[in-house]
This record gives sequence, structure tokens and C-alpha cells, in this order.
Amino acid sequence: MHRMTEISDKIIIGNKEKISFPEMKRFGIVARIDSGARSSSAHCDKIWIEKMGGKRVLCCHFLKRSQKVVRFEKFKKRKVKSSNGMYQSRYVVKLRIKLGDVVKLTDVTLTDRSTMNYTVLLGRRFLGDHFLIDVSRSYLQSKN
Repeated sequence: MHRMTEISDKIIIGNKEKISFPEMKRFGIVARIDSGARSSSAHCDKIWIEKMGGKRVLCCHFLKRSQKVVRFEKFKKRKVKSSNGMYQSRYVVKLRIKLGDVVKLTDVTLTDRSTMNYTVLLGRRFLGDHFLIDVSRSYLQSKN
């Protein structure tokens, strides 16, 4: 009986969901839910470092078709095993992501996902203990 309580406390999500980056004013982004991926990743068309006030700042064109420059003062670099099994060095930033009624601050790697079907991938670190995935369905948390 205890196990049923644990399951019933979880939010059921589909294999893809619409998410938002509220602080960046980006809403209704389709994300692929990937329990096989440890971290989440988001597409950037261009990523570069600038010096501002003597500090290094990470700059990018965040998500597809955006010419607006987004700047991150706090970032790090991490080796990530990509979908093809190769290791890549990627920039990592903390972003607030909203899925349904859940808003979480999580690490997101920035990379070129232009050849992928989805601009955002949500991995286990974001999903944590909050969600159960029904892979046969999509958009269970979308409020349209």
C-alpha cells in the first residue's frame, strides 16, 4: 500500500511536453522527456564568451530563430556524453523551467541541437522524484 502512495504523489507527464523558461519570457516550448539523459539541454544557435567589466560572460542566441543575445554571468563547463556516445565539453547554466505547475531551477547544458527534433531535452536531474512518464502519450501537462 505504501508504494501506491508514492506513485500517486507523482505527476504523470508524456514523452514530450510544453515547457516555459519564465525568467527568459519563453513559453510553450516543446521539450522531449528523456529519462535516459542525466542532464537537460537546450539549443543555442551561437555560443561565445565576452568580457564585460573585466569578467567573462557567456553569450548565446537561446533556442531556435532567436537573434536576441542572452547573457549569463554564472556558468561552468562540463564534459557530457552526447546521444552519439561521444563526450563533448558544454557550457552549463542554471535555468528556471516550468512544466505544468512545477517550477524548478536546474542545470541546463547549451549546445547546437539543430539536427535534433526537439530544441529542449529534459533529463533525470530535472525530472527527479516529481514525475512519472507515460511514453505512450504527449502533452499531458499542457494547459491549452
